[in-house]
Amino acid sequence: MAVCDICNSPGMGTLISAEQMRSAVFQKGFNPFKLKLASNSYAFMGISEDQTFQNWKNTIVAQDTSDWNICSKCMGVLKNYMTSTPKPTGVANATVSSNPLIANAKAQEVENSFKKIETNKWWQFWK
Repeated sequence: MAVCDICNSPGMGTLISAEQMRSAVFQKGFNPFKLKLASNSYAFMGISEDQTFQNWKNTIVAQDTSDWNICSKCMGVLKNYMTSTPKPTGVANATVSSNPLIANAKAQEVENSFKKIETNKWWQFWK
């Protein structure tokens, strides 16, 4: 049975590509923890919401290459952070590393690639 990859509610929702999720997180600032779509399941261990978000961003968003199943509730919020209509590209194999050094390096590499795209737009030089 399918579940939402953000809030874990059961059911099949909208599939979006890993690249669309990266764009929403790294370019538009989508944070499901601040938006109360996902709960901080590590709070009982004293881990803050910001730390949970950083871990989620580094180990899941930056590295995972599979599509995301998003329920209608979460999609209603996420669509405001998307630059285009969801177009799934097909499910790929996940490539998530549990090693924090690898996760942080990969996340930084992915985040930098989005920043380069954003800063290399020709019209930004005319501001």
